[in-house]
Amino acid sequence: MEQTKKTRSLYFASTEQDILELYKTPEEIAEAREILARAEAQTREKRIIRIRKPNRFKKFLARWHVRIKYGIHLRKKFYIFRLLKSYLLSFVYKLFRMNKHIFRGIEFGLTFKCNFHCHHCLCARIDETDTRQELEPDEYERVVKEAMKLGAHTFGLEGGEPFVYKNWDEIIRRMMPRTNHIEISTNGYMLNEKLVQKCAALGVDTLNISLDSGIPQLHDVFRRRKGSFDRVMKAIELCKKYKIKVILNTVVYKSSLYTEGLIKLFELAEKKKVLINVLFAKGVGAFKDKQEMLSDEDFAAFFKITAPYNYWHIHHWGKLKSNHGGEGCSGIKEFVNMTPYGDVINCANNHIYLGNVREESFAAIRERAIRESPFGKYRHCFLTRDKDFMKVYYPLLEERGWISLQEFLEALREYEREKNCRIYPELSPNG
Repeated sequence: MEQTKKTRSLYFASTEQDILELYKTPEEIAEAREILARAEAQTREKRIIRIRKPNRFKKFLARWHVRIKYGIHLRKKFYIFRLLKSYLLSFVYKLFRMNKHIFRGIEFGLTFKCNFHCHHCLCARIDETDTRQELEPDEYERVVKEAMKLGAHTFGLEGGEPFVYKNWDEIIRRMMPRTNHIEISTNGYMLNEKLVQKCAALGVDTLNISLDSGIPQLHDVFRRRKGSFDRVMKAIELCKKYKIKVILNTVVYKSSLYTEGLIKLFELAEKKKVLINVLFAKGVGAFKDKQEMLSDEDFAAFFKITAPYNYWHIHHWGKLKSNHGGEGCSGIKEFVNMTPYGDVINCANNHIYLGNVREESFAAIRERAIRESPFGKYRHCFLTRDKDFMKVYYPLLEERGWISLQEFLEALREYEREKNCRIYPELSPNG
C-alpha cells in the first residue's frame, strides 16, 4: 500500500508508542517526535536526496580497497591459500562450463534469543527454542568439518543476538578460527572493550554490526533500544583498536529509503571507510504485515540515492564479485544459513527448510537443494525481486513461520498450472 497524506505507514504509526517507551523527558520526546515526523514526510514525498556527485575514479579506488580489506586476512596464512584454491577452481569450472559450485561457508543462527525487539525481527515467527533443542558444540564442529571438505573457509554466528548465548566462545573455537575466516553478526549493544578484546583473541576477523540510520533516534526507534546508535559508534572504534574489521548491516525499508538518515549513514561509511552491507526489507518475521518491502520504483530510487557512495554493496547481487560463481543469490551454491536447531536454509530470511543436519549429512542436504530447489541457479533475490517466487512463498507463511521444501514445490506446481508456464525450467515437473 502506497503512502498518501491521509494514510500513515504502519511503521510510522507504531513509532509513537516506541518513543514514549524509549524517552523519558519532555525534551527528548519532543525531539524524537520531530525527527520521526520529518522522516515520515520525506518518505511520503519520495524526494531523492543527493548531496554529492559520483566520482568514477574514487569509486574504482574504494572498490579495490574494500576487496583487499575484507577479502584477505593476512593473519591467517592457511586461509589465504584455501581462498586462492577456491578462486582457481571457480575459474576452471567457468572456463570449462562445468555445473559445479565452490562452497564458501555457513552462517549459523546460534540462538533466536535476543536483547532487542526490533521492528523487522526476521526470526520472530520461527523461534522454537521452547520446544526444540539447540545444537550442541560437538554438532557444530561436525558440520564445520563436513563443510570444510566441500571447500568452506568462512563461518559466522548470528541470531537473534549471538552474544546472549552463554557459550558463544566455545562455538567459535569449534569453527577452527586459526584456519577459517570467522565473523559474528550482532546488534552491537553488548560490545564493550572486554568483549571485543575477547573476540580478537579467539580469532574473530569481522564483526557485522547493525546500523540502520545515521540519525541516532531513527536507529534507536527502529531497534527499540535507546542508546543503541551510540553503542555502535563506540564498537566501531574498539574494533579498530583490536584490529577487527567492521561491516555495517543496514536494513533498507520503505520508511527509511527517502530519509536524510539513510544519507547520513552512507556519509558515515564514506568517512570511516567502513563497508555497508545492504539488506532489503522482506515480508517475513516481524516485518511480515508492515508493508515495508520496496517496490520497483523504490529500487530505482535506491540506486540513484546511493550512486555517489563507494563503501556499500548488496551481497547477494555480487557487485563486488564476492560470489565465486556468478552474480545473484549465492545461497546453497556458495553459502547457507542454519537455524539453532540444525535446519538448513538458503538465507536467514528464506524460511524454506531444506533438511536437518541431525537427520542427514550436510553434503546430502546441499546436493539435494541444488538439484531440487530454485536455489541451484544464480538469480536475483528470491524474496525481493523474483515476483513469481514471492507470489508462491509469502502466502505459505500466513499460517506458519516456516515451510518444508516439499510444501513449497507443491505450491509452485499449482502456481505453474494456474499460469500455464514453467517458472524454473531446470526443475522436474514431477520432482
